[in-house]
Amino acid sequence: MKRIAILSLLVLSACSTLEKNTNSPSTEGATAKTNQPLPAPGLEQDELSPEVELITKDLKPVLPVNLWDEIAKQQTLTHISNARVESQQKRFLRHKHHLVERANKAAPYLYYIISELEKREMPVELAFTPMVESNFDPLAHSVVQAAGLWQFMPRTARGFGLTIDQWYDGRRDVVASTQAALDYYEYLNKMFDGDWLLTVAAYNVGQGNVLKAIKRNKRKGLPTDYWSLKLPRETMRHVPKWIALSNIFLNAKDFEVELPFIENTPAFKQVAIEAPANLMQLAKIANIDKNVFYRLNPAYNKLFIPEEHGQAQILVPTKNVQLFQKGIMDIEPGKELGLLTYTVKSGDNLSVIAKKNNTSVSTLKNLNKLKSDFLKVGQVLKMPGFADASEHELNFMATLDKNRQRRRYQTYRVKSGDSLWSIGKRFGVTSTQVARWNNMNKNSTLRIGQRLKVWPKRYSQFASAKTSYKVRSGDSLSAIARKFNVKISDLTKWNQLSKRSIIRPGQTLTIFR
Repeated sequence: MKRIAILSLLVLSACSTLEKNTNSPSTEGATAKTNQPLPAPGLEQDELSPEVELITKDLKPVLPVNLWDEIAKQQTLTHISNARVESQQKRFLRHKHHLVERANKAAPYLYYIISELEKREMPVELAFTPMVESNFDPLAHSVVQAAGLWQFMPRTARGFGLTIDQWYDGRRDVVASTQAALDYYEYLNKMFDGDWLLTVAAYNVGQGNVLKAIKRNKRKGLPTDYWSLKLPRETMRHVPKWIALSNIFLNAKDFEVELPFIENTPAFKQVAIEAPANLMQLAKIANIDKNVFYRLNPAYNKLFIPEEHGQAQILVPTKNVQLFQKGIMDIEPGKELGLLTYTVKSGDNLSVIAKKNNTSVSTLKNLNKLKSDFLKVGQVLKMPGFADASEHELNFMATLDKNRQRRRYQTYRVKSGDSLWSIGKRFGVTSTQVARWNNMNKNSTLRIGQRLKVWPKRYSQFASAKTSYKVRSGDSLSAIARKFNVKISDLTKWNQLSKRSIIRPGQTLTIFR
């Protein structure tokens, strides 16, 4: 960020004036007084020397700078005008309170992302693609396995240096995924000759699909700019949404949107931690709100950094860094942050031990490199340290587990005589679901040999688009079910309600569609 150190300049200028005046004879011939101390802070204004008067007169309190004001000066792509962009702008502006919610979700990450864009001289508008891709939710996980703020697919993520294993998913690492995303943007932008609209479209749907659309248009003698291409429906909406949101947030006053103040300073800093380490313990040490801490460090699947990961970079809110570092130094190395242990007793088995310690059998086997379920009395097992996990931590890990469930789709190869209806029936799901999972229309023609992604019935709820709905006055379960075209039984199941449950205005319900 560009800064103007007004205070520093004033002080330097004033010091220079003082030095000149104290080392030169006065105009009245009096001997100049040297090394005179400045008046104490409690002196009255009329007791101040002219030089100090000059300094105090010009000095003003340094007010925090609003991030929105700073980045508004850097916009380069928001001038793009198109009917599809204007349509999206109107839609967003109908619900201005949702824009404020989006701004609050972006707040912890925005300064860092914009700083990295500036270093690479890339458009500031790219900072708003996570708003379209994931709504700045680092735990976001799509039906096609994309994850994290930047919604990386596994193959692309690994191609740009992100690690994904059972302990850690680099797509959810705020810093690592941002660096990978900007690398990917630079790669795509070079491929599309500096055209940022085609770049963002390719980021969303894949470079191959955009290149095919360009070739199609060339064969027909049609223009090959983004607006002229026929792309998948999601991407046709994605780019206009991205431009619309960028324009609104970078010119909020023009749209009469009152955004929350975000200070133009780093929201977090990286602190090196030696593994093994437990994120629950780390949050306690710095007295950090757990929800804030986990959403800055959401890459660790079990809130635990295993020994083989070596040194890890943990993100800590800037205001907590000193307390955090002091807390780390006060702890005996490896004792509190590392592994807990459990000594096997008579009658124990892996299942019993896992349940006692809020973990899983597979985690215990992996951590202890066990090839079988056989245990000996007295055997010491390493534990990830969830025995005292609170409901908050358990819910956090349950969310990660649900996200992993979403991956359990099957690839089905279309055979002669198949239809979306017959394929859906085969897996116990609807034809509408099969069409949506594969970005198709319900009336699309299938090709023999075509590959379709299908989530069997037991996993299909995880593959559905998740929506939050805030109950309004006069709502009922049946009315909400009709509104979203879902069954009341599903609505109650998703929200752990019964058909007789009373819902209240302001209550938030989860809906899968």
